[in-house]
Amino acid sequence: MNKAQANKEIEGQDEIAPVLSFIVVSYNTRDILGNCLASIQAHVTRSYEVIVIDNASSDGSPELVGSDHSNVVLIRSDVNLGFSAANNLGMERAKGKYLILLNSDTVITPNSIGTWLDAHELANATISGPTLVYLNGSQQTSAWKVPRPLDSALEAVFLHRLFGRRGYPMEIPKEGREVGFISGAAMLFHRSVFLELGGLDPILFWMEDVDLCVRITRGGGTCWQFRTPPIIHIGGQSSAKEPSRMISNQLISRIKFTRKHRNGIASFVVARSVYIQVITRILGFGFISLFRNEPRAKAYRYTFGKLNRYLFQSDTSI
Repeated sequence: MNKAQANKEIEGQDEIAPVLSFIVVSYNTRDILGNCLASIQAHVTRSYEVIVIDNASSDGSPELVGSDHSNVVLIRSDVNLGFSAANNLGMERAKGKYLILLNSDTVITPNSIGTWLDAHELANATISGPTLVYLNGSQQTSAWKVPRPLDSALEAVFLHRLFGRRGYPMEIPKEGREVGFISGAAMLFHRSVFLELGGLDPILFWMEDVDLCVRITRGGGTCWQFRTPPIIHIGGQSSAKEPSRMISNQLISRIKFTRKHRNGIASFVVARSVYIQVITRILGFGFISLFRNEPRAKAYRYTFGKLNRYLFQSDTSI
């Protein structure tokens, strides 16, 4: 479906549909999910709907939504669908002109959404992100250049901080700026983008935000970062509870992303670089664990097993 067809499909809904659809995926984030939903209700002035997709949480997250936020559309999954598939499920249900993918560990501040949407429309952006800050108010890096195979090779031998691709200055220009990709913690785009591209790639369990932005820009769209009243992003609330899965998903998705978007030589370089990186971290963190508790030693050993199954046994379930 091309963009014109997608726009035509939703054209008739614009008068009755909300301006914004917030898509929030939750996995055992009950303590912070409530704050996220309350902040949307308190600070969003445009017409909107909120759709929460619960990824089989066991901490009472769906019960919280049902009891304290009855105006929210709740989609409960019996299994953990992952970030991409869960967001896609929410976007399929969404009726808004614009979709905002919002992490459950974010908090909206006054005027942040309105300023962001105005800037997005003024720049005619295809996809964009706002200013993100940590709980202490310090600005969070939320836009990057698209990673190269060379960056993986440098990281494998601990040289990425010296010679890796530089990011963007923390100071966001008043008019915003075009960037390689934005943080998946807060992303805004027209519903037609979802209808045209089919949403996030469920094969990736990390780098979904990079992949979406790359597909958009390669198709002629633009990716922007705007200076807005900040949105608070705590960060890592689900992944911090499972560091082994976080590291393995991150590194294997790097290989999947390269295989999807680059040639065979680049894919070979990234796959071998990731393999070397895992081995060097097993040795390094294993040595450190002799003297103190180092959870990354276990995480990289776990990653080594998954990486072997993916690379050498063609385990497509990974």
